[in-house]
Amino acid sequence: MARTHDADLEREPFTLTSGQEDALVQRVSERLEGSRDDGFLDVPGAAQYLSTTAKAIYALVERHKLPHHRAGGRLLFDRAELRVWVRQGDSSPPAEDLPNRPLDLC
Repeated sequence: MARTHDADLEREPFTLTSGQEDALVQRVSERLEGSRDDGFLDVPGAAQYLSTTAKAIYALVERHKLPHHRAGGRLLFDRAELRVWVRQGDSSPPAEDLPNRPLDLC
C-alpha cells in the first residue's frame, strides 16, 4: 500500500446542501445530548440508573453508602457521582461527604 503524501491530503473543501447541513447538525446535537451528564436523578431515576430498587437506594442512603444530596426534602443523585461510586467499587463515600458527628468515646 502506498504511503499518503501531504499533497494527497490537500483536497478541496466539500459543500453541503442546506438540508444536509441541517441533518448533520441534528445528528450531532442528538449525540451530544445523549452523552450529557448534567442534572440530578430522583430515587426512582437512581434506582433505574443503578439497576436496583428504590428500597435498595433508601437503604444505601440511610447507611451513608451512596453519594446523595438533599434539596427541599427530596433525595437527589448526581449521575457523575454515581458513576464514580460504581467504578470505585467502594460502598463508602469519601470522608468529606459524611456528616460531621461527635465521636462516641464511651
